[in-house]
Amino acid sequence: MTTTSPLTGIRVLERTSSQAGRVAGMLLADLGADVVRVVAPGWAPAPPQSPAGPADLCWDRGKRFVADSPELPRLARAADILIDDAPPGAARPDGLDAPSLLAEHPSLVHVAMPPHGGAGRWRDLPADPLLTSALGGFAVHHPSHQAPTPIASVVPLLAALHGALGAMTAAAGLLGARATGHGRAFEVSGLHASAAALATMVVDGLDVDRVAGTDGQLPTRPNFRTYRCADGRWLHLSALTADFFLPALAALDRMDVMLLPGVEGEFTNVLIAEIGRAVGEELERTFAERPCDEWLAILAEAGVPSAPVRTREEWLGGDIIKVAAPPVTLPHPTLGSVVLPGVPLSLPDTPAAVRHLPDTSRLTAAADLWQDGPTATAPDGPATALPLEGLRVLDLATFLAAPIAGSLLADLGATVVKVESLRGDPYAIYSAPYAAVNHAKTVVSVDLRSPDGHDLLLRLAGDADALIDNLRPASASRLGLAHETLSGANPRLVHCSVSAFGPSGPFADLPGFDPVLQSRSGLAAAQGGDDEPVPTISPVVDVTTGALAALGTLAALVARGRTSRGQHVTASLAATSTFLQLAELTSYPGRPPVEKGGRDYRGPGPARRYHQARDGWVALAASTPEQENAVATLLGLDALTDESVAKALAANPVEHWLGEFARAGVPACRVTPKEGFLLDPYLQDNDFTHVIRDPQLGRFRLVRGYFRQLLPAPATATPAEWPVSLVDSAATVHEGFETVPDDAR
Repeated sequence: MTTTSPLTGIRVLERTSSQAGRVAGMLLADLGADVVRVVAPGWAPAPPQSPAGPADLCWDRGKRFVADSPELPRLARAADILIDDAPPGAARPDGLDAPSLLAEHPSLVHVAMPPHGGAGRWRDLPADPLLTSALGGFAVHHPSHQAPTPIASVVPLLAALHGALGAMTAAAGLLGARATGHGRAFEVSGLHASAAALATMVVDGLDVDRVAGTDGQLPTRPNFRTYRCADGRWLHLSALTADFFLPALAALDRMDVMLLPGVEGEFTNVLIAEIGRAVGEELERTFAERPCDEWLAILAEAGVPSAPVRTREEWLGGDIIKVAAPPVTLPHPTLGSVVLPGVPLSLPDTPAAVRHLPDTSRLTAAADLWQDGPTATAPDGPATALPLEGLRVLDLATFLAAPIAGSLLADLGATVVKVESLRGDPYAIYSAPYAAVNHAKTVVSVDLRSPDGHDLLLRLAGDADALIDNLRPASASRLGLAHETLSGANPRLVHCSVSAFGPSGPFADLPGFDPVLQSRSGLAAAQGGDDEPVPTISPVVDVTTGALAALGTLAALVARGRTSRGQHVTASLAATSTFLQLAELTSYPGRPPVEKGGRDYRGPGPARRYHQARDGWVALAASTPEQENAVATLLGLDALTDESVAKALAANPVEHWLGEFARAGVPACRVTPKEGFLLDPYLQDNDFTHVIRDPQLGRFRLVRGYFRQLLPAPATATPAEWPVSLVDSAATVHEGFETVPDDAR
C-alpha cells in the first residue's frame, strides 16, 4: 500500500522573505504539501559560509521556487493556501489582495503573516526578531539581572513560534474549506506570537489584589530556576507545583526553608519575588555542596523534574533527540552531507518527512505550475463563523503544552471539553495562567479510575473528532486510555499525545517541563554564552509544542478526509526544542559559527541592539552596511561600539531618536515598557487583550488570541450542545469563564 503524507495534493503559494513565513511554508512542505516560494528575479540564496547560509538550507527545505511575475494572481487562484508575510503597507501586484482573491477563488485560505501587527504605528517595520520582541513585550519579560531592562534572544524563538502558528492557522482554514467549500483570510502577526509566548505571564487581575507571577529578574522562583553545583556545572530545578517542590525539599534535606519568615509553610508564598529570592539563596548553598550528577540522581529518585544544563553538541549526540526528532542527513552538490533537525511531529499512518534540500539552482517557470483549477470543494451554503465550528475535541491534558493545543483549536471554532480528574489540573494553583490556557473550554471533572468515569470517557471519545492528552505511556495504560483502546472506541478519532521526551525510549515515562528541555537542548547555555545559563521565563517551548500539536492534529484530520481513519499523532517538548533551533542545529562542513549570548545580552552588535535613551529603551535594528553607516553618520561616530552608541543615545529621549533613525532609513522602534504593558497603545491598536471573568476570582485582563480572521467577518458562533447529552452523574460540569465588556481601561 502506498503511504501518502497528510497534506499530499495541497498547493501552497508562499510569498515570503521572513523566517516566520518561510518556517510556516517549511512545516506545510514537511507535511506533504507542494510548496512553491516566490522569489525576486535574479535572487540567489545566501552562500553556505555566510551567517544566513544554514537558515536558507533548513527554512526552504522541501520547496520549489518561482520568480515573481505577472503570473502570481493566476497561481494564487490555483492554490489551496497563500502565505504572505509582507507588512500591511507593502506594495502588492493587482489582484493579489485577500478580498480580490477570495472573490474569484472562494475556497482559498489566505494567511497574512505581518512581522509586527496589522495596525498602528509600527506595522510596516521590516521583519526583525529584535523589533518583534521589543514591540510585543518578549524583550522586557525575558530574565535579566537588572529587570525590567530588555534582553535579546540569541535564538529567534518568536519567529519560530510565529511560523508554527501560521502553519497551524493555514491547516485550520484548509480543514474548514474541505468541509464547507469556504475559504478564509487570516492575519497571524508577530504580535500574535508574542501574545502566545506571554499568555500565562501577562495577566492583570482586575478584582484581586495580586496575581502570582515573576518580576523577570534573576534569580526569581526558587522552585523553578538554575543552580550551580559543587563541580561548577549547572542544573535546573523544575519543581513547578507543591507536589514537586515539597518532595524536592525533602530530597535536599531542606524542609526547613518552609519555615522561613514570609513562607510560613505555604507554597504559594514562595512565588512572591522577595520571599522566593531568600529561599533561593538558601538552596544555592545546598546545591553547592555536591556535584551535579549526584543531585540529579537524588532528585530523580524523588520523582522531581530536573535537568543538567548542556550544550547543543551534547544534545545532538544524545539519545533523546534520536527518538523525539531524529535528524536527517541529505546530500548537497557542493557541501557534501548536510544534517538537519527532523520533523517535529509524528503521524505514523501518513508520515511527514524532510524530502529534499532546497534546489535553488533552478526556478520553476510560472507557466509550468498548476495549470488546472483549485482542488477545494465549491462553497455550499453560508460559511461558518470560524473554520473549526462543528469539530469536537476532548482535552485530557494538564499543565501547559498540551492544553494550549486545545485552546488554539477552541479559538479557531472547535468545541473543546477539558476532562480533569477529581483533584483538578495541578496547574490551576496558578489561577491567572490557568485561565489564560483554559478559558475557551468546557471543564468536566471525571473519576477516570472508576468504571463509570472510564465508560463516560470512552463514550465521549466515541463521539469526538480529536483527543489531546499528555499522559505518559505507563499512566495511559494504567487508566485504560492507551491509543489502542481509544481507537477501538472510535476508529476515526485523531489522538494527539504530547510528552516531554517522545513516545518511546528510556525517557518516555519521565516528567518534564519547559526549562528542562531548554536546559538539555542547549537553549539555556546559548542564551547565557560564556556566563551562567539563562532559560527564558516565557514558556516558549511549551507554547510552540502546543502550536505544533494543534498543527499535527489538524493535518491528521485533513488526511482523515481521504482515508476515513484517525491516527495517533505525537509531539514533544524535546522535538520542539530542536525545532526552535533549526538553523543553529543545521550542520555541514564549513558552516559559520553560531551567535553566542551572554550576561544580560542585548543584541549581536552596536547598531542592532537594545539601547537606553534618556527616558526609555530603543530597539535599533540596522541590518545592512548602509544602515550601519547611517547610524555612525547620525551619531557622529568614527567607529560603532556598544559603549559609543549607548553614550550617544543616552543624551536624548526615545522619540527624538525614533524620528532621527526614521529620517536616516534605519529600522528602529521603542521597547514596550513592562509597566502598563497590557494597555500599551500600540498593542491596543492591534486588539491585543480582552477581559474574562473567572467564576471565583472575578475579572482578568489577558491576551486576546493568536490569530485574527479577516474574511469572512467573524460572526458569533452558535453555542455547541456537545457533550451535554453524554455527560451524566459520572461527571461534574464546572462553571466556565466568560468574556465580559472591557470597561477597565
